[in-house]
Amino acid sequence: MRYSAKQMIDLGRLHARQEKSGQKYFPLVLMLEPLHACNLACIGCGRIVEYKDTIRDMMPLDEALHSAEEAGAPIVSICGGEAVDVQAYRGADARADRGIRRRHVMICTNAILLERFVKQVPPSPYLSFNLHLDGMRETNDRVLSRVGHFDIVVKMIKMLKEKGYRVQTNTTVFQRDQRAGARRHGQVPDQPRRRWDAAESRLSLPGAAERRRVSEERRDAGEVFQGSRHGERLQDYHTPIYLDYLVGKRDMQCSPWTTVTRNPQGWKGPCYLITNGHYKTLDEMHAATDWEYIGPSRISAAAIASCIRDLRGTVALEFGKNMKDSWRMVRHYVA
Repeated sequence: MRYSAKQMIDLGRLHARQEKSGQKYFPLVLMLEPLHACNLACIGCGRIVEYKDTIRDMMPLDEALHSAEEAGAPIVSICGGEAVDVQAYRGADARADRGIRRRHVMICTNAILLERFVKQVPPSPYLSFNLHLDGMRETNDRVLSRVGHFDIVVKMIKMLKEKGYRVQTNTTVFQRDQRAGARRHGQVPDQPRRRWDAAESRLSLPGAAERRRVSEERRDAGEVFQGSRHGERLQDYHTPIYLDYLVGKRDMQCSPWTTVTRNPQGWKGPCYLITNGHYKTLDEMHAATDWEYIGPSRISAAAIASCIRDLRGTVALEFGKNMKDSWRMVRHYVA
């Protein structure tokens, strides 16, 4: 299965509970960024630029656990800088029952420190790893300014699978790689199912041409993904509903409130990609944000965001409203 059954059940229960209570804007995923410091300096990394003055700040463990409670989301994605920092969060197990332990935790990492990390953190059905790749071998190693990084990721994928951890990759598909590159990536031995972020790729290309219109970016992404709809067995995490959007068969609106971000500066609003400010509490961020304005992509920044993210929140919220789409989703999740 692409996702654990327990994770799907927990998401469904939260959705049903919030809908019953009349709550319209609620998070499904907490993007928890304990720090922005990293052991790599990738070309085009937005966090390095945006948080250059506070790059060394780190969120205390108790604050991180409280943020998980405050968000109430069943999924916590630990991201930001290099999240695999055991020293910084030593003692987490003793206090995690108050916060993260009851949630599904995805650790986003460049894999360089993983071998050391897994010696201290055993496999769990609530734990998964999301390994970062920026294209195929040549492109990835150039963008990350680290020769051999692609091979490190492949090695760590094998190790994690052998030890019983759930693992996927967050892979940028650059225009230079295109569909042929995607196929090569699919032929990497023992590669797990992938979550492709195709349209993000051009934004981090060194020396990329001037940004084109959103519709053109969507068209380019659709060209990359067409193969997965016509016999090429790219086992991606994107849903068939989102793939319909990428190839232009349906329109979708972003639901930025479903994915909230907490970092050392506070709650980042309005969403992971757009920064209008940081707030002390999640309630303050909600009060300061006009979701009806941002949600339907009525501003250019939100339109861009809706193109380069996978709109997972929108897909989740729409589940059950159309029987045909719901059946396609069920088949996708259990495949």
